[in-house]
Formats: sequence, C-alpha cells, structure tokens
Amino acid sequence: MRNLSEQKRTYSPLIAFFFMAIVYAVIFLVFFLNYFNIDATLGGFRFYDFSDEVVKVDDYDIAEGDKMLYIEKGSKVLVRSVTAGELKENDVIAFYYKDGAETVIVTQIFKRAEEGIDGETVYYVHDLDDAEIHSVNIASGRLMGVYVTAIPVLGTITAYLTSSAALAYCSLIGLALIMMGIPIIVFVLRIKERRMGSPYPEGVNINKLSTENLYIYENIRKFILGAGVFKIDKGYDCDLIYLGRTLFGVLHCTNGNIYVNINKNFQRYDGKIDRAGYICIPHASSLETAKKRLNSMYRAYFADKRPVRMAPRRRPARPRV
Repeated sequence: MRNLSEQKRTYSPLIAFFFMAIVYAVIFLVFFLNYFNIDATLGGFRFYDFSDEVVKVDDYDIAEGDKMLYIEKGSKVLVRSVTAGELKENDVIAFYYKDGAETVIVTQIFKRAEEGIDGETVYYVHDLDDAEIHSVNIASGRLMGVYVTAIPVLGTITAYLTSSAALAYCSLIGLALIMMGIPIIVFVLRIKERRMGSPYPEGVNINKLSTENLYIYENIRKFILGAGVFKIDKGYDCDLIYLGRTLFGVLHCTNGNIYVNINKNFQRYDGKIDRAGYICIPHASSLETAKKRLNSMYRAYFADKRPVRMAPRRRPARPRV
C-alpha cells in the first residue's frame, strides 16, 4: 500500500518527462529546425539567424514614406510565409540564395515588384539602414517571408550550436539524454524500488500520530483484533488486516486522518469498478460509525471467507491387551 505522496514520488518523473519533451521540441524548432531544412515551416512561420551589422537610424533622418528597421546582430528573426503577390510597400522581407555550398540569407525592405524583360519578377528593395533602392531577383521558393519579430541573442546561440554538423548532432543527443533520459531513468529506478517494497515493514508510524489519531488508531485496531477472526501484519507505512489469507483492508494515516481501506471491488452506478471503498475516521466521535461500517462490510463481503478451524484428527484407540 502506497500513500498519495508515495504515488506522486513514483510518477512525477513521467510528468517531468512529458514536460521536458515539450521543451525539447520547442528548442529543436527554434534553434535547429531551419538549420537542417531552411524551407521548413510550422504553421506558416519559420526562424532564421540575423548576422548583419545594422546602423540604427534616427526617425528624423527617415524620409516620409520610407521605412528603416534596426535588428540587433545575433538575433533570431521570426518571419511569416507569404507569396510575392501579398507583399506590400515597406514590408521587411527575407530571402536566401546559394553561394556554392553556403546559404546566404538577406533581409531587405520591399518597395515594389515588376515583371522583367525575360518574364521574371524583379524586386525593388533597399537595406534596413539605407534608403538607396536596388533591384534583386529572388528564385522561386526562396522568398522566406515577412518580418514578424526579432529575439536578441538567440541567433548567436544557434550559430554556436550549429557551427558544425557534429556539434549540432551532439547537442541534440546530449539535450535529449539530459532532458528526457534522466526522468525515464529515475522513473524506472523508482518503479523497481516500489516493487521491492520495504525491506523492513514498519506498519503505521505511531510516533507521528496526533493524540487523537493515536487514540483512534489503537481503538480501531483493538476492535478489529477483538473480533477473533482477523490478524494484523505490518505493511509499508500501514497495517495490513487479514482474514485468514485474504486481505480484508488496510489501516493507515494519510493527510492527518485515520483510514481503513477495504480490499473490495465496488460496483458504481455507471457500471465501472470502484476501488475507493474506504472508511475515514476524522474524529474520535466517528469511531462508533466506523465500527458499524466495518462490521457491515465484513458481513456483506467477507463472512464467507472466515477461516475454518479444523478439528484435531482423532487417532484410533489402541487395542487393550
């Protein structure tokens, strides 16, 4: 028999595991997803690392109708996926191109788009801190989206963690082992500890009982033993009440109250099985009611399990000489 605190101790690592799994998924999405696949999006959003040096332009230096934006170097930028036709003037856009094996991400302020002589779309953009307009061609599928927000420092962390493929994979594996492996190991160890049980059954620790609970405990224990059909053994932080070899109930103190949990499946009104057949004795004044309930439980469900004492077998009489 384990009390509520013992059950929480056993299963809390599972709760920690699921929580850590969620945190791990968030870390992967923010720091690693677009490193492994730059085109991957989640709900139409994606991240990238901003590594350019931008000068902060004062508002009075910006001409009417123009827009400047300061993004701190090393920030993690969140963009929302859009199509070319959805772009509006002064949208901050991000796109990328390939320079050999390297992927270069560019952040610009969009002004307008026109169809070129060869039928390709020409984008007229300018830098975040310079209003001089220039034209660029963005290959199909390489427009990443429109700027939503930037989070400082996170880009620097990603740049460090993904500075090499080996470091990226080692970081992911190490985080998984620490964040999810440790709770699983703790859970397994606690399950093994629980199955082992107590090497030294303690019974109810009467030293921790209040004066009233001690009176209730001794009174109800005396009542049970006085029936002449029960025996009481020490269990894990409880007393086990046996009727012969059948476990009748468990006597324990939980949350400041004395309980007798009856070892019986009770049928609920909805047809399901209920193992919550317990008798709570919160006050000494409840003792008589508890004794009546114990008696009725015994008569209703356990009377047929009363141990039968076998009469001693008689030996045949020796013949007289």
